[in-house]
Amino acid sequence: MVGKLRNFFNALEDGVLITLIVSMVVLSFSQLVLRNLSVSGMTWSDTALRVNVLWLAMFGALRASRLQNHIAIDVVSRYVSGKLKVIIHFFVSLSCAAVCAVAAYYSFRFVKLEKEDGMIAFLDVPVWLCEAVIPFALAIIAARFLLYALTLPEPYAD
Repeated sequence: MVGKLRNFFNALEDGVLITLIVSMVVLSFSQLVLRNLSVSGMTWSDTALRVNVLWLAMFGALRASRLQNHIAIDVVSRYVSGKLKVIIHFFVSLSCAAVCAVAAYYSFRFVKLEKEDGMIAFLDVPVWLCEAVIPFALAIIAARFLLYALTLPEPYAD
């Protein structure tokens, strides 16, 4: 049951990522065509594309953290083995979880302030809704790193 649920959320995450990429390409292409046809284009599309880039970056970070394919400076663990490698893995993963959790908390506070402002980004879409992906993604990444802290590093996972 847990495996099926995990697969569902992984597929959902990948689906959102693909949808964001496709929508970005379609919106950019249609804007290019409209401008070349001497039509002014869609005035809201530039802002929508900027928001799309933010969402794409956050969902890309989600995918990278899920696959443990994120940027990592791995100097020490390459030269140690055994229990020391497990201890380093635990503390590094726990530290990453803590940093992401703190960033999620403060980004949530930021989004809350933006909601109070009531500003509109484009097409009656509030700014806070466009930025809500930041604390959402950071909280999930923090949870993943917390789970990684509780699992053994690669050579020991077998």
